[in-house]
Amino acid sequence: MQKKEVNRLKKIITIGLIFISIILSGCNSNNLSDAEFANLTPAEIRMDNSTYLLTDEVLTTDEVEEQIGKAAKIQEIVSYSEDQNPYKNPSKIFKVKDVSVEKAIAIQVNDKLYIANIEE
Repeated sequence: MQKKEVNRLKKIITIGLIFISIILSGCNSNNLSDAEFANLTPAEIRMDNSTYLLTDEVLTTDEVEEQIGKAAKIQEIVSYSEDQNPYKNPSKIFKVKDVSVEKAIAIQVNDKLYIANIEE
């Protein structure tokens, strides 16, 4: 092969690898659902047209699977003092192992994972 052909082939391979890596990285970045967290008692999590009610049951990290959402909007309906707020920092939402998302999810609040059951 001539030097021009080798350089051209290297450029094509490089562009192809960049294109593939962009596609693959894009597949994982925007799959999370945005949820709305309302600090009622019990707290409500609205995600994907479903409403879940927060329980006081704490899960371990072994009891959840991948992250499926995040608390993108937090409605503070009930006023709590800073040190009395049981719902500070709601953040990541996870699928509970061996439980369908149509029944329950787990949400990280104050560095603990709580189960939230579908409202019936």
